[in-house]
Amino acid sequence: MHPKWYLVKTKALNETRVHTRLTGAGYEVLFPKIRRKSKRQRGLFELRPLFPTYLFVRFDGDELKTIKYTHGVARVICFGMEPSEVGEEIIAVVRARMNEEGIVTLEDRKITRSPGQRVKIGEGPFAGLDAIFIEELPDRERVVLLLDAVSSYRLTIEKDALE
Repeated sequence: MHPKWYLVKTKALNETRVHTRLTGAGYEVLFPKIRRKSKRQRGLFELRPLFPTYLFVRFDGDELKTIKYTHGVARVICFGMEPSEVGEEIIAVVRARMNEEGIVTLEDRKITRSPGQRVKIGEGPFAGLDAIFIEELPDRERVVLLLDAVSSYRLTIEKDALE
């Protein structure tokens, strides 16, 4: 049988452990990471999974039980009774953005908004709501908005959640 790519969900904070176990057992595993500012230590960066609790693993369908019962694995993503294959084109796109250390560099989305400008929230629990841009916070990852629906409610969200 020809091995295919599948999505494996790990238990919380077990991505590295499962990656080590599966690569040690001879499986091809794609574990993309990103460099993020540390929330605990100012000025430092830490490596974090690009897709928390998920790994891409290449295996034959008959090896499903081996993968599923690997310590730290929660489940293999399935639709119905069969594991759902991840297309080679998706793997290629992820790999193209990774460097040799497995780190993905995300585009820096610079917010070029000015206070008072109208914006639309594109993600999260406030998705679809209009707001007024107030300021970008010093960490450069969050912004402060004034919700249109509730004129006095100040909201702080990730800047990536803006459309």
